[in-house]
Amino acid sequence: MMRAAVLALGLLLLGLTTATAAPVDDALFPAERYDTPKSRALDAAYRPQLIRLHDYLYHCVPWVAVQKNGIGFRTPRGSNGDERFVSVWIWIDQKPDPGFTATPPAGRASAMFSRYGTHLLRRMSAIPGLASDARLDGYSVVLSWIKPGSTVPGRQSSNETLTVFADRFGVPEFLNRRLGPSEFVERSRVTLWDGESEIGRVPLAISDDPFLSTFKLPGYSPPPGQSC
Repeated sequence: MMRAAVLALGLLLLGLTTATAAPVDDALFPAERYDTPKSRALDAAYRPQLIRLHDYLYHCVPWVAVQKNGIGFRTPRGSNGDERFVSVWIWIDQKPDPGFTATPPAGRASAMFSRYGTHLLRRMSAIPGLASDARLDGYSVVLSWIKPGSTVPGRQSSNETLTVFADRFGVPEFLNRRLGPSEFVERSRVTLWDGESEIGRVPLAISDDPFLSTFKLPGYSPPPGQSC
């Protein structure tokens, strides 16, 4: 089921139009809204690198858009302390697809994370100095897409959203294949949402299909002069 969902997602992506991305001033969490010394210090230290991350997503990753205030140092919902995770929240633009629609919610979440989550974690973990910064608690990806079957004429469609908060030490272990996908998921805080309703933790099955390891898809080229 997971393999079928991933392949269906890969195929449907080729027929998508480009999402409308937030400009960098809207995409980054506002500096003045960080309310703790730790969050302000992280923002001051890495804001230029986060701007470059936004530019990469804007120019090099087709069919996604960064949500407003979607790049920054987030605190997981329900956290008791000032935990800070460098985070990217993207909207994934897709058209209806029968195979994807027929896949259970956990399978759709697994396919989306396999296609986007691992790559985003790799880009964030490559920010110089961040991986060794003791002020950082980890990395987070938030992925949103239209819930299959919710697009009805005359009514507003609803979204599905997957949030994954992974600890700072587990991410490089996972990316370097020293920590298996199932162990990585077990160590992470994983939540799926149906609109504003929390479904809760779902069993992510992460694929290592080589097709999913790059955004250099057929039919897409970055703008002239942009290195991806």
